Amino acid sequence: RRRPLSSPPFSSTAIARPPGCSPPALSPTAMSSSEPRPRPAAFFSGDLPEDALYEVLLRIPAKELCRLRAVCPSWRALTSDPLFVVAHMSRHRTAPPLLAMGYRDDSGVNGVEISDLSGNVVKRIPSAGYEIVLVDGLSGVAGGRMSSKDDTIRVARTRLDLVCFNWRFCSGDFWVLNPATGDTITLPMGFSEELAHELEVEGIKEWCCGVEWCAFGQVSSTREYKALRVSDIGDRKVCEVITFDATNHGRWRKQDPPSAHIFASLKMRSLKCVVVDGVVYFLLDFCSTYCETGVMTIEPGSVASFNLETEEWGVLHGPEQVQGFVQENDISGYSELELQLSLAELNGCLVMVHNIHKVSMDLWFLTDFEKGTWCKKYSMPSHVARFGNPFLMLDDGRIFFNRLDYGQGFFSAGEHGEGFLQSYYPTNDTSDEALKLKESKSIGVYTGSLLSL
Repeated sequence: RRRPLSSPPFSSTAIARPPGCSPPALSPTAMSSSEPRPRPAAFFSGDLPEDALYEVLLRIPAKELCRLRAVCPSWRALTSDPLFVVAHMSRHRTAPPLLAMGYRDDSGVNGVEISDLSGNVVKRIPSAGYEIVLVDGLSGVAGGRMSSKDDTIRVARTRLDLVCFNWRFCSGDFWVLNPATGDTITLPMGFSEELAHELEVEGIKEWCCGVEWCAFGQVSSTREYKALRVSDIGDRKVCEVITFDATNHGRWRKQDPPSAHIFASLKMRSLKCVVVDGVVYFLLDFCSTYCETGVMTIEPGSVASFNLETEEWGVLHGPEQVQGFVQENDISGYSELELQLSLAELNGCLVMVHNIHKVSMDLWFLTDFEKGTWCKKYSMPSHVARFGNPFLMLDDGRIFFNRLDYGQGFFSAGEHGEGFLQSYYPTNDTSDEALKLKESKSIGVYTGSLLSL
């Protein structure tokens, strides 16, 4: 049972911003030339014609515009206008995105911070935390308390203008943060009505069930935000979907489970699931089913897909070279291949990462979803593996990797310890200096505008 907080879940703290600027929430929809724009006359400084001033400011990168806001109140008002922000985003589609990470400061305060790719913190949003009263499941008597004092925030692996997160010790509950406003919503903590009724009939307590996955995405056609939750109940998995926005928390709805076993091991779990353009992808667990039955019922490298728009499951075959890798190469078996494979989203594509120890790191891009066609666009030297796992690719060809420190081990399942952010140029096999992070396994890509923060 959760005690209500006496203060809002988040309060916004901006870093190095001109005073007096409080932008509204950002709409995710890009503005076309036919849509209304801010009236330049309201912000005209007299030095330039109205339309010229608007166009000039629209062409300047967001980072420089934030500095120019200090020039005068009218410029600050114009560049903070939501219509201007959306128009600016449409002009600068190739601008590098921002990163969303959990942080914990020296005073023990947890929160979410937005930073650029150089590690410069743009905004910090501290959390008021949580406090839980622990209740004995049989007697109903309170047996203690748990709070966020010794906990840490884990940001979900998303690419959105919202930040989704949970807490390490309270991993089954999820929150959604709008960095532009500092507002959060708490997703419902219980099961869907249909599933709760089934558990009651079967005599299963909800606290006996564990959440294995929770993936967040946005439907391209409707711009709706949805989350997919996969829970473990006894020997079966159940799936639920929720639709939410900034004002409506929504409710969980039961959905059909996947037809094949998705990867469930705690080790490297975060690397086995990714959301790309409104579709959630899971690596299928081909190894455990083979060990149990001695029969390969799931092809190695196969991927389960869940379309957030149609709310239907599908299965993709992996690259042919991955399917036959064990037979064609001298490795210990399917368990080793399972450790070598992970999923990523790069340049809007689903990518299967095949990290072959001391040989290469191959990146297989899904080029045709309907036909299940994969293309190996990069085969990088084996030393690239020390950079960690790819999670971001820019238009200039740079690939960003994140990893934990070597003391924890490359395949560590832990969530604590320092990590690193590393950029790499595959065209000439060069890399920039690594950026040290406090938490490298908990990074989201924030697609909102710097001007909205």
